[in-house]
Amino acid sequence: MMLTDEQLGAFVSKVLHLGPGKRKEFIGQVDYLIGRLKKKIEEDSSFKVKGFKKTGSLVKGTVLKPKGDYGVDADIGVFLDVSEAEKGDVEKLHHIIRKLLIAVYPTKKEEDFQVQPRTLGIHFHDSGLDVDLVPVIPITNQPGYGWQPSSAAGDPVKTSIQGQLDFIESRKKADTRFRSIVRLLKKWRNERELDCFRSFTIELIVAHCYDRDGVAASLESGLQRFFLFVAQSGLKEPISFPELGKVSSFPSHPVVVLDPVNKDNNVAMRITEQERKEIVQAAEKAWSTIEAASWKGTKGETLDLWKEVMGRSFTVDKD
Repeated sequence: MMLTDEQLGAFVSKVLHLGPGKRKEFIGQVDYLIGRLKKKIEEDSSFKVKGFKKTGSLVKGTVLKPKGDYGVDADIGVFLDVSEAEKGDVEKLHHIIRKLLIAVYPTKKEEDFQVQPRTLGIHFHDSGLDVDLVPVIPITNQPGYGWQPSSAAGDPVKTSIQGQLDFIESRKKADTRFRSIVRLLKKWRNERELDCFRSFTIELIVAHCYDRDGVAASLESGLQRFFLFVAQSGLKEPISFPELGKVSSFPSHPVVVLDPVNKDNNVAMRITEQERKEIVQAAEKAWSTIEAASWKGTKGETLDLWKEVMGRSFTVDKD
């Protein structure tokens, strides 16, 4: 039997959705952090920080309820007052942000900061919130755009945080199922431990399926067309968006999903050939399992197959 939106919506609401009250609480904590950072740079301009911008799944409304090793992440773009010539000096950019954070939170220990190629992370033990601070060097002649360190430890990439947020917002408004489909896919990703399959890449592929086929007829069909697209294309077809206009050439990476605000930025560049194969294989399995579930005559048989895709916590009961 096929599952209705009401049934899948019960799972999203009960198991995956952070909840409006909890989301508001986490966003409030992020706002409080930004407020303290702003106050510090107003008191002392030597920190070389211009401003901040919230981004990521928490702001987009696609964040998952924390479970096990998967907590709640919040992303903050930190706009730095440095020259564009310094955009590749990631160690210096992280040092600026760390210095500001320690000035605000002098009791923070070195292990509270996690350095990654693109971000500087800070963990708040009380709430369990992880905040990733992304250095951004504004581009003088392109308002809204900035240079960010590459997630693959390569050359800095040009992008627009607000432009990316606006892009996702436009797809959310066009398809009311967008956020639920993304949450379901992130849950599937976590169950399969496909950590290489970043949330933004998933969001963009869901957006591509919308651009190609229109509004999903249901949550189940929205999931299935995502899995089928990944399985049939093998993720070998470069993905672009109308906002980019005509793209004449694509980078030579195993998976290419272009940033909707910069055709020269491949947001999937970190995915290796082996990881591409693992994602495709997992999508093929998910599609065939849900397809088999749709032909089962009883609710129990159907749910057993869905649990193979979404994990043992899968349920369609509201209570």
